[in-house]
Amino acid sequence: MSIPQVVAQRPVIAGDKEMTVSTIRIAADYYDTVIFDDSPDKRHSGMVIGGYVIDSSSKRALNRDAAMENHRDALIAARNETPRAVRS
Repeated sequence: MSIPQVVAQRPVIAGDKEMTVSTIRIAADYYDTVIFDDSPDKRHSGMVIGGYVIDSSSKRALNRDAAMENHRDALIAARNETPRAVRS
């Protein structure tokens, strides 16, 4: 098993949001994209944006093209959407 490799990582600063969208390659056919809350007080951690639970969930892709599509969609959501609380 190899060490995960960062494929793409971009900061997003928009309004009161300070986030990072990161996509890593875990194996030949396994990529994960996640959104991290980089704000000092972690005000958005655990909230939902673009189908991601910030700091908690990821989206898996089986190839690099699909992983880059996930990354692009996550960037757009992080820039344009307002984080919302998770519904119980």
